[in-house]
Amino acid sequence: MNDYTIRLEEKKDYREVENLVREAFWNVYRPGCSEHYVIHVLRDDPAFVPELDFVMEQDGILIGQNMFMKTIIEADDGRTIDVLTMGPIGITPELKRKGYGKAILDYSLENAAKMGFAPKEKLKLPGQIFG
Repeated sequence: MNDYTIRLEEKKDYREVENLVREAFWNVYRPGCSEHYVIHVLRDDPAFVPELDFVMEQDGILIGQNMFMKTIIEADDGRTIDVLTMGPIGITPELKRKGYGKAILDYSLENAAKMGFAPKEKLKLPGQIFG
């Protein structure tokens, strides 16, 4: 499955990426979807991280995307913890469940870590029973 490339999204990709995300999420969680509009709006938000805004291509056609936003967690003890939020992550419907989503996710997380966004402390969330 190494028949793809991952690169930063460019402005010329915006409409095509929004169409891809609309198709990826259409009628998945509810009738219709709004994820394509969400990414349209997020790109103009100051918390948007353009250095972590990726697209996946196969034979010159966009087949996936992933993006990140900076945010904070306000801990019960008063601390604020800088974190990244991810998504939506979208893969064209005919390629879902074939490993492309995991590939762009792994690539995105590697690049986030290289930029210094690796976890500095382990968070225990309410009700968390794992790791």
